[in-house]
Amino acid sequence: MAENKLLKGIVAGALIGGAVMLCDKNTRRYVTGKSKNAAVCCRSYIDQPSEAIHEIRVSYESFSNKLNNGIDNLLVLLKKTEEALTKIGELDEKVNNKLESVDNSKEAS
Repeated sequence: MAENKLLKGIVAGALIGGAVMLCDKNTRRYVTGKSKNAAVCCRSYIDQPSEAIHEIRVSYESFSNKLNNGIDNLLVLLKKTEEALTKIGELDEKVNNKLESVDNSKEAS
């Protein structure tokens, strides 16, 4: 029951907040313009559904290509990071070996 009241409160708050914001002339003008553009867009999709499907497919392909490029770039970055860490590890090992040999020579004398 409490969940139901919470949802009703959120919806009521959003409606009241939206109504208060419409008191501003610029906001009303903005909402009106966006609503008209949305209506025109919906009408064109209703008149030509194949165009809507085409736009969805083009958007999906674009998103998919961008995602694949991002993943490829991330993999290249990870490979370079791995190579750099390997080199650092090798250098660290060489330095430790040198320090051990210096310590051993000091102990021997």
